[in-house]
Amino acid sequence: MDFKDIVRMALDEYTEDLHRAVNGLTPAERRFQPTPEAHHVDFVIWHVARVEDNWIQGFGRGAETVWERGGWAARLGLPEQGNGWGYTARQVAELPPFDLDLLDQYARDVRAGTIAFLDELSPDDLDRTPNPKRPQVSIGSMLSHVIVEESQHVGQVAYLRGIQRGLDQ
Repeated sequence: MDFKDIVRMALDEYTEDLHRAVNGLTPAERRFQPTPEAHHVDFVIWHVARVEDNWIQGFGRGAETVWERGGWAARLGLPEQGNGWGYTARQVAELPPFDLDLLDQYARDVRAGTIAFLDELSPDDLDRTPNPKRPQVSIGSMLSHVIVEESQHVGQVAYLRGIQRGLDQ
C-alpha cells in the first residue's frame, strides 16, 4: 500500500459517510439551521465539493476548476464565485436551493478529477509547493487538509441529521 491508496480510502470513506448522512433527508431537513448563525446541510455539501475542486484543480493543478469548466453555477443556480468560506450567516441562509442529484454529479466529477490528479503524483511530488503565493502549502499538506476538512464537515452533516431525526434515524 502507498500514499495514494491511503488518500483514496480516506476519500471513499468520507463519501460513503456523507451519502449515508444525507440519504433520505427532505428538502426542509436539508435546509434546517439549529440557530440563525448556523449552517445547513445544503450549504455544507455544496461547500465541501467546491473546496475539494478548488484545492485539487485550482491549487494543486493550477488549472480551471470543474465548477468553471462544467458551468456548474448556472446548472445548479448557485453563486459562480466563492465556495462558502467566509460566508456570513445571511449568505448561508440565502444559498439558493438546488437539485441534490445534480450536486452529486458535480461532486462525482470533482472526485474523478481528484483521483486523476492523485494518480499522476509521485512520492516526490508530496513536498512540491505548486503556488508561489502559498509556499507553506505543499501537495502533501494540501491532501491532508482536504481529508481533514471534509471529515469535519461530514460530521457536521451527521450532527444536523441527528438533531432532527435522532440517533440512527
